[in-house]
Amino acid sequence: MIIAQPHEPAEDVMALVSVHNCPVLVAMLDTPCETLRFIHVSPPNAALEIVDELPRNTRTRALFDQSEGQGMLSFRARYWKYSAVANAVPVFTPETQQSMEMPLG
Repeated sequence: MIIAQPHEPAEDVMALVSVHNCPVLVAMLDTPCETLRFIHVSPPNAALEIVDELPRNTRTRALFDQSEGQGMLSFRARYWKYSAVANAVPVFTPETQQSMEMPLG
């Protein structure tokens, strides 16, 4: 798991993904709403269509937004020969808070 900041350059986060050489879960605490967001990132793969590199000024929040908007995002980070896939993990937001109390019998 990699923990990223919303304003952090996406290419810096993807450099950490490269170190693992396996699928990675990237977590980000999005401010100001303090929502914990996740994307599952595959390692670069020769079987995928090679797409353009992410623009150099892409922030981590933008990568999360794009992957959530598309559900699954093919992308390529700087210095990667092949593309990777980012899958957005849906944010859990309970509609109602349920009590965890046990009924007395």
